[in-house]
Amino acid sequence: MYRILVSIVLCILLLTSCNKNINNPAGLIPDEKKLQDYSLEQVKDEGFVVFENSSITSGQFVWNEFVENTVKGIACNVGLAFYYTLDGQNISPEYYEEIKDDYPCLFLQDLNFDGEIYTLFSREEGEEYIYKYKYLKRFEEKGSQTAAFSWCVRYVLVNDDNVTLGQITRGELSSQSGAWIDHKVVYSKYLYKD
Repeated sequence: MYRILVSIVLCILLLTSCNKNINNPAGLIPDEKKLQDYSLEQVKDEGFVVFENSSITSGQFVWNEFVENTVKGIACNVGLAFYYTLDGQNISPEYYEEIKDDYPCLFLQDLNFDGEIYTLFSREEGEEYIYKYKYLKRFEEKGSQTAAFSWCVRYVLVNDDNVTLGQITRGELSSQSGAWIDHKVVYSKYLYKD
């Protein structure tokens, strides 16, 4: 159930609160027509960092190299692929029937670092979106007793270097109170409990 909830939250974050632009920073994302034909195997073959149902499954070395370059202030870019499947066992049959045709789904993003600013680009349903952030922060956490994971690492784009994961999480849970912190999760790696 937790994995589906995380997947749904990530899909919502990817599809909402976007700033439009018509500029693909590094050109990693194909045009809309080609994007519809992309498969999970193809993005793996093309060197994207791949996340299946919220956790990295391919491209760890590529990601590590990207992070190392950004720490050194070296301009670089990386392709990110988010692939989601639907597990009908943990949701109601009615809701499953309502959303099943939308799965599996694949979202591609281009993360570019120019030596100072991170630019995240995506193209969805004929629209192009661009986000700019000052920092790429690494957060590591242990799962609670009720969490499906025992350990997690996330990289999050933010504009405040002092923001904590707790503040981001509280902002997501209470966004109606004005506590929302502008951010984008671009990497997650979970160690799930047996």
